[in-house]
Amino acid sequence: MQVVFFGPIQRAVSATLASRLASGKLLDIGTGTGRLLELLGQERPQLALFGLDRSAGMLNAARQARAPLNLVRGAAEALPFPNESFDVVTSTLSFHHWSDQPEALSEVRRVLRPGGAFALADVSIDDLPRWKPVRVVARHMVAHGLPLNERHRLLEGAGLQVVDERRAFHGRWIPLTVAERCRGDTGGALR
Repeated sequence: MQVVFFGPIQRAVSATLASRLASGKLLDIGTGTGRLLELLGQERPQLALFGLDRSAGMLNAARQARAPLNLVRGAAEALPFPNESFDVVTSTLSFHHWSDQPEALSEVRRVLRPGGAFALADVSIDDLPRWKPVRVVARHMVAHGLPLNERHRLLEGAGLQVVDERRAFHGRWIPLTVAERCRGDTGGALR
């Protein structure tokens, strides 16, 4: 699964963020076993890398398999970090699992520095097959998957401006949306 599915998406995230990742601090929400952090650390050793995941099992696997990482157990809806702590936040294939997406996006904005970027790669119902039986089953499996226009609305509602969008999986599927916290935005949480 890593080589065929997750790897291409993680490489697309890394390539898309290349110009934003010269140095600084990065948080990966839903980090799982830490493979995206490992990739980013190999390509950019000057980055301070942090990973957050709900699953203690995933974090234990990350600690055992990867070089020392800053890993924290927690939820996207209540990020355990101070305001404006990160230059970049990423999330690959976990957004559709977030229980309160608007609250989590407000948290992402809160922990981003002004001018910081959020890279969100996740399934979209826009990508589901058009054949009705497959679409019904797939939509049930991705209960919190959203159409792209709704994803954009949620990002903008949280105070993040969409600045780029492309397909992360072989250029055809899995939208990768990049949004920024405005440089002039110096306020704390919106809510």
